This record gives sequence, C-alpha cells and structure tokens, in this order.
Amino acid sequence: MPVRRRPQFVAQGDTTVWVTKPLLRSRGWTEGGIRAFLPEAEALKPNPRYAISGSPMQVWRAATVAAAERRPEWREWLERSLHRRGTTLEELTNTADPTFRLRIDAVAAAIEAADPDPPTTPTSPDHPEPKEVSSMQR
Repeated sequence: MPVRRRPQFVAQGDTTVWVTKPLLRSRGWTEGGIRAFLPEAEALKPNPRYAISGSPMQVWRAATVAAAERRPEWREWLERSLHRRGTTLEELTNTADPTFRLRIDAVAAAIEAADPDPPTTPTSPDHPEPKEVSSMQR
C-alpha cells in the first residue's frame, strides 16, 4: 500500500497563486466535484479568519485546477451541476467583497495562464451551434 504524503504548509513569501475552496466554489465547484476531479490538496495555508482555532485551508495550484477544468468530464459535470443548482457562473462570482473579487480575478488569470487555450464546448446534435434569430422570427 503506497504511503500518502500529507500536504505541507505553503512557505512564507511563496508567490504562487494558490486556489482555495471558496475560490473553487466561485468557479462552480462543489465538495463532490472537488473529490471527484481534483487530487488531494497540494498544500495547506493558515486560515486567516480562524488563525488560532481553525483548520488550515487546503489549496491547489492553478495548473492543477486548469488541468481538471480542461477535462470534458468536468465540463459536462459543471453544466449538469449548475443546471441542477439553478445558478450560473456569473451568479457564483458575484460578490460585494472587493478583496475577494481581486482574488477571484487573480485566480482566473493564473488558471488561464496555465491553460492558455481552454477548450470550447464541442458542437454536436445535443449541443448545436446557436442559430441567429432574424427579426422576422421574433
């Protein structure tokens, strides 16, 4: 049986953009999606809200999240999950907290940089290209 390595704390001064669970949730992830599509946490960070009594936060590298989000299985799961929850990615990223908004944007940029050519939704009979509606059809 292989020995599982426990994630280590991120070193102070590390400039890596780490993705936390709240940031994953703003991208449509759920606890079940995290378990299904991401490996175990790659590192830990101290919890800033509960520094003394709180559990450390699990974090993943942007490249790891980008690789998971690139998979067709994840994209299909996300579409079904958003539909089931009756929400959109725009609604999930809506926040009044300007600091969290900056973190969302930084993570989005880091994930895009890790995956500069994200896949597009394939055209198929189940997902046809949207047709332009002429003014006569309205």
